[in-house]
Amino acid sequence: MWDHTLSPHSDTSLRVSYDRYTREDILREGRGTLDVDFQHHFDGWTRQNIVWGMTYRYSASNSEGNLTASFVPADLADNLFGSFVQDEIAILPRRLFLTVGTKFEHSYYTGFDFMPSARLAWAPSPHHTLWAAVSKADRTPSELDASARSTLSGFPGAGGIPVLVTFIGNPHVKNEGLIAYEAGYRRTFLKQLSVDFTAYYDNYTDQETSEPSTPFLEDTPPPPHLVLPLTFGNLMHGETDGIEIAVNWHATHRWTLSPGYAFEEIHMHLAPTSQDTTSVSAAEGSSPDHSAQLRSHLMLAHGLAWDASAYFVGRLTDPSEPSYTRLDSQISWHFMEQASISFVGQNLVKGLHEEFVDATGTARTTLVKRSAYAQLSWQF
Repeated sequence: MWDHTLSPHSDTSLRVSYDRYTREDILREGRGTLDVDFQHHFDGWTRQNIVWGMTYRYSASNSEGNLTASFVPADLADNLFGSFVQDEIAILPRRLFLTVGTKFEHSYYTGFDFMPSARLAWAPSPHHTLWAAVSKADRTPSELDASARSTLSGFPGAGGIPVLVTFIGNPHVKNEGLIAYEAGYRRTFLKQLSVDFTAYYDNYTDQETSEPSTPFLEDTPPPPHLVLPLTFGNLMHGETDGIEIAVNWHATHRWTLSPGYAFEEIHMHLAPTSQDTTSVSAAEGSSPDHSAQLRSHLMLAHGLAWDASAYFVGRLTDPSEPSYTRLDSQISWHFMEQASISFVGQNLVKGLHEEFVDATGTARTTLVKRSAYAQLSWQF
C-alpha cells in the first residue's frame, strides 16, 4: 500500500496484494491471486472532483478433480484488466450535483465491456435532498460458469449401460446484464432525526439458465457410460422493484436508534427457446420479500458502549425456508485511546437456525449457531 500527495488538489494511491489458498471440499483446489489497484484523485478544477484508476488481476488455479466434480481444464490462469473514471460536478454549489462515470473491463471469457453510470442530487434546503441514478452493471463469468463439470445423478440405462446426468460449464456463456434505476429522498429534522426513502427498479438481461444439451458416450473413467449433459445458457430476463426506508434517531446525546425496512419483488421470465424448469422459481424464491432491522448504540460512562441489533428476514419459497429473527449484542470498553476490548454475542434468540438451503451442495452447512467471543483491538 502506497499513498502519495502530489499537491493540495491531487493525490494517488497504489494497492498491491497477493492471496493464496488451498481447499479440500468436493474437489481439491489451490488458487493464487495477484491484485494491483491504482487511483488518482484530482479536485483542482472549479466545481469538479475527479477520480480515475486502473486495476489488474492475475489468478492461477490448479485442481484435482474426480467423477463427482472437476474443472476442465484442471489448471487455468486468467487475467482481468479494468479502468474507471468518475467526475462529480457541482452545477450549483451546495445545491445541485451531477456525478457521471464509467468502468471499462476486459475479462478472460467475454472480452471488453463498459459500465456507465449517472447520478443527480438536489438539495433545495439543508433539510431536504432528492436524488436519482441510473447505472449499468454486468456480472462476468467465472471459472465455475465456464469450466466446471459436476455429476448430479446416475442410473442404469438401456442394456445396463450407466447413465450420468452431468452439469458441464459453458466457455461461451455471456455476461449477465443489469440496468438499475434508483430514486431517493432524505429529510432531516433538526440534528436528531433523519429519514431516507429509496425506490428502485432493476432490469436484468442474459441471466444464466440450465439447458439440456446433446447426449454423448464416454469411456473415461471406465466403465463406458452415457452422459446426459446440462449446461449454462443466457435465456432468462426479468425485473425487480422495491423500496427501502432507513431512520437514524439520536434519542439522546448518548443513545442512537436506527430502524430500517425493505420490500422487494422479483419477476423473471424465460426466452421461448429455453428448456429450463428451475431457474425462474429459484431466482424469485431465493430472496425474501420483507426484511427489517433495528440497531441501537448506547454510550455509557468510562469508555463503555453497548450495541444491540435485531434483524427480521421473511420466508424463502425456493428453496423453502421459514422466516427468522436474529439478535446480536456487543459490549465494548475503550480503556485507552488506541485500544479497546469487546464481548460479542451473536444469534441470541435461538441456539440454532437455518438461513438458506444450499441446493448446489458447495457449502457443507448453512446452519447459524449461537456464539460468543471476545476481541481485543490495538491501533498504532
